[in-house]
Amino acid sequence: MKRTLIIAAAALAAASFTAKAQTAGFLDVNPDPLSLGMAGTGTVMEATPFAMWNNIASTALDEQKFQIGAAYSLWQPSMTANNTVAVAGYGRVARFMTISAGVKYFGSKPFDITDGSTGLVTGQFTPVDLEAGIGLGFRILPILSLGANVSYVHSDIGGPEKGGAVSADFGALLDLKFMRVGLTAENIGSKISYGYGSYNLPANVNLGVGTIQRFGESDKHALAVNLQAGMTLYEPSVFAGLGAQYTYNDFFRVSAGYHYGDAEKQFFGSYASVGAGIRVLGLMINAAYLIGTDKDSPLTNTFTIGLGYAF
Repeated sequence: MKRTLIIAAAALAAASFTAKAQTAGFLDVNPDPLSLGMAGTGTVMEATPFAMWNNIASTALDEQKFQIGAAYSLWQPSMTANNTVAVAGYGRVARFMTISAGVKYFGSKPFDITDGSTGLVTGQFTPVDLEAGIGLGFRILPILSLGANVSYVHSDIGGPEKGGAVSADFGALLDLKFMRVGLTAENIGSKISYGYGSYNLPANVNLGVGTIQRFGESDKHALAVNLQAGMTLYEPSVFAGLGAQYTYNDFFRVSAGYHYGDAEKQFFGSYASVGAGIRVLGLMINAAYLIGTDKDSPLTNTFTIGLGYAF
């Protein structure tokens, strides 16, 4: 029986994942609520359970021996209502080395499959994307670390083929105590194909600077400010973010930020963010909320919540 295959559905799904010549845009969705609360300025953040999506080099400079976390995101609820679930963490295996691993699932709402001759709905299809990776972090000097991770990317948007690719991320972090400088290259890898041709992964580079100032009695108060800028590689466009976070006694935190991006060339455009969280005896609960600032932006009401543990 002739069907208008899932091409209509695939086109809609691909539209939500694709930035012109790029595809697999879900790779740019960072599941880390701490990073999102600061407008995605994770290149110079201290290590979190989701460091492999920020800057994997941060794990090697971290004082923690082990961190693990899980996060859930409702992405673009006014448009596609995508669900993102991620589980990740890292552990120190030597004084100078850490191992990280993580899995990120990105699922869309179902699309109808329609018979081409009758127009009747004959079923449904749900686009699914998955990224699973493992990485290493190395402390080269007491103030310098390097890291890299490799991921397998699986993407099914209903085309004649299911897409698959291998992607790598690289990071460097310099911690001068009064200032941190970070550099990352993300989504560097093979092309991905759905049977209609091959597409580049959304490769990009990021440079960030940040500082943390502690003040008050026993340094109970801390204010962190991060500034980050980057560029996509295959269809050049720039993006930038500014984030700030206040922490009280390493217990309670609130954050806010603003990200500028080109909605025509990137997976998402400009947005503002707010975040909050608490930490008790190594247990962490964090959340972030996004507000799209482009006209008719579907990012508004996007939120992420995560649970983590560190020791």
